Amino acid sequence: MKTVTEQDDFASMHEVISRRAQRYLDGDEKFAPLPDVFFIDGGPAQVAEAEDALMEKGIVSVPVFGMVKDDRHHTRALTTREGREIGIQSNPAVFAFVGNIQEETHNFAIGYHKTLRKKTIASRLEDIPGVGEKRRRALLRAFKSVKNIREAAVEELSAVVPRSTAQAVNDYFHGGEEEQTPESGGEETL
Repeated sequence: MKTVTEQDDFASMHEVISRRAQRYLDGDEKFAPLPDVFFIDGGPAQVAEAEDALMEKGIVSVPVFGMVKDDRHHTRALTTREGREIGIQSNPAVFAFVGNIQEETHNFAIGYHKTLRKKTIASRLEDIPGVGEKRRRALLRAFKSVKNIREAAVEELSAVVPRSTAQAVNDYFHGGEEEQTPESGGEETL
């Protein structure tokens, strides 16, 4: 999210759909033509939020449907903003089509979040003098997380990278600053 700073699914939905519509309106070829339909992960309230975002941009020609899930988190029906459900289980082709969309969306989201996480991890270690791609991979392979690398002693780090690099890693996380504790807000989250 670029403007939503707190956990707010509706504001996030609005921002994403607004950005998508604006890119189309700005002539970005990657976002043209408009899709024939928007499938939204959620119910009537999420559909209404997406439709409102499109209407704000003057786009009223693209239908929006929410994907209603069953107990196994598979789409069992589509829904409108008014809450009218359209069953899809009785039509195998439509059911499979929507299921494939759901699966691709899920895979894309997981891949995107993994990429973001890798960039976060990589960027923390890239700031350390002497730690390039090869040493970063070796440290992460050996210690499994940046938190474990931060907590490792120079001797432990030296088993994976040269002593001068191990010292640079230690200095990066502990040098010249009072080490923060979880109580003081210094607990690292990835």
